[in-house]
Amino acid sequence: MSLHQQHPFKPYFFGVRGSALITTITIASSSAFLLLGYDQGVLSGLLTGSHFLKVFNYPNAELTGTIVAIYDIGCLLGALFTAFYGEVMGRRRAALVGLSIMVVGATLQTSTFGTAQMIVARTVTGFGNGINAATIPMYNAEMVKPSNRGRLVSFQGSMIGFGIFISYWIDYGFSFTEGGIAWRVPIGLQLLFAGVTICLLWFLPESPRWLAAHGREDEAAWVLAQLEPKGTEVGDEVVQMRMREITTALTAEGRGGPVRWAECWENNKQQNRKRVLLACGINIFQQLSGCNALVYYIPVLLEQTVGLSRESSLLVGGLIGLVFFLFSAYPLIFLDKWGRPKPFIIASIVQSISMVLIAILLSTGNATAAKASVLFFFTYIAIFGTCYLGTPWLYGPELLPLRLRARGSALATGCNWICNFLIVEITPILISRIQWKTYILFACLNALWAPLLWLYYPDTARKSLEEIDALFTGEEVVGVRVGEGKGDVELELEKGAVAHVERTDSRRS
Repeated sequence: MSLHQQHPFKPYFFGVRGSALITTITIASSSAFLLLGYDQGVLSGLLTGSHFLKVFNYPNAELTGTIVAIYDIGCLLGALFTAFYGEVMGRRRAALVGLSIMVVGATLQTSTFGTAQMIVARTVTGFGNGINAATIPMYNAEMVKPSNRGRLVSFQGSMIGFGIFISYWIDYGFSFTEGGIAWRVPIGLQLLFAGVTICLLWFLPESPRWLAAHGREDEAAWVLAQLEPKGTEVGDEVVQMRMREITTALTAEGRGGPVRWAECWENNKQQNRKRVLLACGINIFQQLSGCNALVYYIPVLLEQTVGLSRESSLLVGGLIGLVFFLFSAYPLIFLDKWGRPKPFIIASIVQSISMVLIAILLSTGNATAAKASVLFFFTYIAIFGTCYLGTPWLYGPELLPLRLRARGSALATGCNWICNFLIVEITPILISRIQWKTYILFACLNALWAPLLWLYYPDTARKSLEEIDALFTGEEVVGVRVGEGKGDVELELEKGAVAHVERTDSRRS
């Protein structure tokens, strides 16, 4: 009997399966992260446009910061919404809801004729993006094989960089046009990226893990079979092994009853409080390093602190976006080889030095020295792209206990968006009031991260989730029992506890 006869579920995305289906899922997820990057970068080159300034009545630094930063408040609200209601909706449906909200927000932004509408529109857009940012990484992780997860998350980080790169060059191209088209079209292109992602997701399956968690085991098995090469049946051992992995993990998560928010702050054997704080910390480090001061405002910074013309600022911003994207590919190759804390420590030191040199050159008041500081904008953004751009999306969840991964990730994401809002809100004010000293502030913060990373952050590269748990609990993995093929692995921990992990090839992500 055929698979379709046994299970009356429709094929996905025009019947593709196996690696082709996984590739389609990756493209859809990457498209969503490209949209995230585009949203973050698109206003940067529009803020000093003559028609944009006229429509918004020449906003001062405080109002400019609010117009830009309110997007991050929307993202925070979307992330919190997902923490409470995302599990009910499911991964795929939540992502479709988030993208649909972004379509509404982008439409309102494109058609705006006043500050109040733009603030509301950016809040709506951010709300939709907050849902996507909290949902799509989880959807990806539950759809692909463990051996690909680390690189896949890093690839998503690269797509954020690619989205920023595209937005800078579109802004530059449209800077040569006149009137509303100069800023409405760049903003309106969000609709294109959102539409492509919606069209792809519409034909893709729901996460098998979510299906199994909600009593839809038959459909979960069908999805798992579709993710395997053509000819794989639901009853085949590889599918049944993956189903056992999912059900075992769900059983482990269910021990102790429903998860409570208070568990995140318990100082127990699993060190919940410490691990949640570490996950939140790496997101705080990412945002307070000052990257989004550059991402959201690079043309403004180059005009107001370096003294470049608007056209030159947009052109240099486009080149910085290119460097950002190219260097964000580094983790795809070296993420597991170098581990986690070491690249963060090196990046923090180099970023701090770059900010110090920018401040020194700008403080001289010499036009030539100010232009020379542009070099260190490039070094800063390059080293940030190699580490801080994508890796926190992977490192934070790795640090969290399995039982608290969803809620701990929600808290960490919330910290990310709050700090993002803070930086984007205050940057125009800092630049207008203390000018080059702004970069000293970011230099000090980056210098502070290095010792904190050295003292408190463990290396999780190439370790299973259970081995990461052992770093915090002190238990030692003393026995391994491996099933046939690429199926289940059970690690016997000290004191007789049995923990379930997923088998990869020769390396574990």
